Amino acid sequence: MSQLERRIGLLSVVAICLGAALGSGIFVLPGIASELTGPSVWLAYLCAGICILPAAVSKSELSTAMPTSGGTYIYLERTFGPLVGTIAGLGLWLSLLLKSTFSLVGFGAYLSVFTDAPVQYAALGLLIFIVGINLVGISKLSKAVLAIVTLVLVALGTLVIGGSFTFQPSNLSPLFPKGAYGLISATGFVFVAFAGVDKVAAIAEEVKDPGKNLPRGILLSLAIITTLYTGLSFVFVGNFEAESFAKDLKPVYTLAHQLGGEYAGMVAGILGVLTLTSMANVGVMAASRFPFAMARENLMPSIFAYLSPRFLTPSFAIIFSGFSIGLAIMLIPVDKVVKVASAFMLCIYIAENITVIVLRENRVQWYTPPYKSFLYPWLQIFGIITCAGILFLMGPIVGISIGAAIFVGGSVYLVYGRKQTNRKGVVGIRGRRQDLIEERNPIVPERDELFFFDQAAVVVSLFGEERSPEVLLELGAALAEGGKVEVVHLTEIPEQMSIDDISTEGSFIKSLRRRFQAMSIDKNFLVEFEPVVSHDIYKTVHEISNRLHCNWLVKEWGGRSRGNITIHNQMGWLEEHLACNVATFKDRGIRYFRKIMVYVDQGPHNPLIIKTCVKLAETNDAELVFVRWVPEEFTQKRVKAEDSFLREATNVFAPDSSSHVIQGQNELFDIVALTAEYDLLIMGALPSQSFLEAMFGSKQDKITEKAACSVLRIQTSGL
Repeated sequence: MSQLERRIGLLSVVAICLGAALGSGIFVLPGIASELTGPSVWLAYLCAGICILPAAVSKSELSTAMPTSGGTYIYLERTFGPLVGTIAGLGLWLSLLLKSTFSLVGFGAYLSVFTDAPVQYAALGLLIFIVGINLVGISKLSKAVLAIVTLVLVALGTLVIGGSFTFQPSNLSPLFPKGAYGLISATGFVFVAFAGVDKVAAIAEEVKDPGKNLPRGILLSLAIITTLYTGLSFVFVGNFEAESFAKDLKPVYTLAHQLGGEYAGMVAGILGVLTLTSMANVGVMAASRFPFAMARENLMPSIFAYLSPRFLTPSFAIIFSGFSIGLAIMLIPVDKVVKVASAFMLCIYIAENITVIVLRENRVQWYTPPYKSFLYPWLQIFGIITCAGILFLMGPIVGISIGAAIFVGGSVYLVYGRKQTNRKGVVGIRGRRQDLIEERNPIVPERDELFFFDQAAVVVSLFGEERSPEVLLELGAALAEGGKVEVVHLTEIPEQMSIDDISTEGSFIKSLRRRFQAMSIDKNFLVEFEPVVSHDIYKTVHEISNRLHCNWLVKEWGGRSRGNITIHNQMGWLEEHLACNVATFKDRGIRYFRKIMVYVDQGPHNPLIIKTCVKLAETNDAELVFVRWVPEEFTQKRVKAEDSFLREATNVFAPDSSSHVIQGQNELFDIVALTAEYDLLIMGALPSQSFLEAMFGSKQDKITEKAACSVLRIQTSGL
């Protein structure tokens, strides 16, 4: 795979972010936006910055977990699959092209301070120059951007200070001439001004120490740009009358000319030319990385992934992006695209927040970001709600922008990408896998995932964060009843990564192998251990259970880990559709099971569960007690009837066990309290009755989570 060199430091990250955001958003847009909301336009910039904060934090987390070229496209493609990734990648590419087009036309407007050259030809000339710089390389570009951004920040800061002395408070009245709707409309309109503040993630593969420099650079840049936009637009409305400001396409020049005369105006004109040039420059650079990344993932023709041998830049992607901007300059009325670009950026911000939630709550093994979002998930939920609300109030243009992105991206995927890839994304892998369930025969694995096993009675699946793998092996050996136990350590990697690049014999795997071999000899277990690397752990587990014709699959309970809001099940929906029984163990650190409690819920009693309880009690020489809970309002006669029924149901298979019926007001509280008297709780695993139960926990999940002893949940095969 083509590799890019990491040579961009923190200052260059900030410079690239600011260079991508600074430009038409403050040099051109404030006047147009004030027509929507009047003097409160500065509040529109502030509100937009606040609404973008959750997405910027999420983008920081995502970029440290996946520091590769492509940015948001990569995150969405790996999470939701290639179709969504293609739509997002091309949509982001188009939005950056449109913003670069707008910047180049703005460049022509500020250039009019010095010359009467036609705007289109001036913009095309600058575009050719920008493409040439991008072809030379990022390091040269980032040095130029750093110098320009520093100059712009100093100059605009000076303008804010100078304008504050001539500020007229009367210009702020009325602050909301078009009400709250006008402010919200203007907030949505100016989102395009922030497009670029996080675009350095698109070139993350070229950033030094991305785990630190990416989040610091993105968040610092957002703070700077929001402060600058809010302060400067506040100074604008305090120095200009509303009517004249709404028609001004060069407000920075106008304010400088008003404060310092002709020479100050000329300096502002030069400043505008440099800033808009820098913005277009960075826009072309970031935009070109989207087709480059998509081509590396086989979603676009491979020519877009071509790297210049001399400069190590994606030359064809840069040239193609530049050519597309040129067409836009010549053919598209740029003043019509600002609202569309803003609407699509809102959609992307929503998608980024959702992506963090999906990856975290699915506990994807390979998702280990060095930087993690603060206030998770409430910050992401806030970002989703606010951006969605603004989108809703922006009118039909939202549907147009989303529809256009879906049509273009979907067409590219259907015509080209679908034939080149069979990836599913995290959501596709962890969803309802009918493709596996409908296949009753053993699945022939992909060549790069091929592994061979003999038949085994029990398979113990290790997903990498087990508290005590040895306890799972002992449990598996008891269920095997003298048969072979196959222990499989599963390592999940992104679908885009080659399995051949991953070593299966690291120090941790060697330690597991040694420990299991020692247990096999010491306790006379028939054990085999295999580490497996897989793109699709659901398919792998399903394949193992079929190929080995095992009776049991043993795994540890995922539960609710710190920093997550949902109950985690490593197998999810597939667990209820395997061809074997599933034993899920929650380890409380108890090593000797002397008293075993079997929680019996309502309904028919499964003989397999009773037999399994008896076997485990015999293996551990433990006392076995079957427990049933009934409401407090039950009469003593009915309680005795329940106890008799319980004894009759268990007596056939567990004649040496005892029974216990307890009454209470709260079943969960009473059962959990009783677990303090036992070493192991065994209960059946009922299927989730609703979406909320699947996400946030059923009654059995809550008992498992709160029990004072270890817990074993048994899911019998439904096939």
